Amino acid sequence: MALLDEEVVEYWLNNKCVFGMRGVKKGLGGIDFLAIRPNENGLECWQVEVTVSFRPIGYIGGASTAKKRDAQELELGVEQYIHKKFTSDKKIQKRDDILPNAIWQYVLVCAEARHEQEIQLFKEKGIRVYRYKEILEELEAATSQVNSTAGNILEILRYMKKADKN
Repeated sequence: MALLDEEVVEYWLNNKCVFGMRGVKKGLGGIDFLAIRPNENGLECWQVEVTVSFRPIGYIGGASTAKKRDAQELELGVEQYIHKKFTSDKKIQKRDDILPNAIWQYVLVCAEARHEQEIQLFKEKGIRVYRYKEILEELEAATSQVNSTAGNILEILRYMKKADKN
């Protein structure tokens, strides 16, 4: 499902008039998206990571265990995720290879979180969080039409909403 989720996020980024690069690789690690949009100050640059789970059993950050964490372990897991996905030397170098001296905003797209405290910690640490449902609702309400898998999914959502009204 990850590829499909990323395709929907790519469609969403494109609808926001953003130029995006998907699947940027650095060794074994990768970056889901680098997205750039001109604004009045030059360029707005986002690194976007997508992790969509509809029935999560564990945590987003840290070791992939479902064992209950205390507040300190929860914060450590979030910090580990941020380092792994956004702030490691490899990620910084890859972004600098593509666009030197840019100031990157970090964006996390997720669906459900088993532990909402994690989402709050991401926000407190400067990560912009978008929920997958909000992205789908925004796209479903838009009028754009693109012949792609993501566009087809949105047409299905629009059809279902229209059918519910009838």
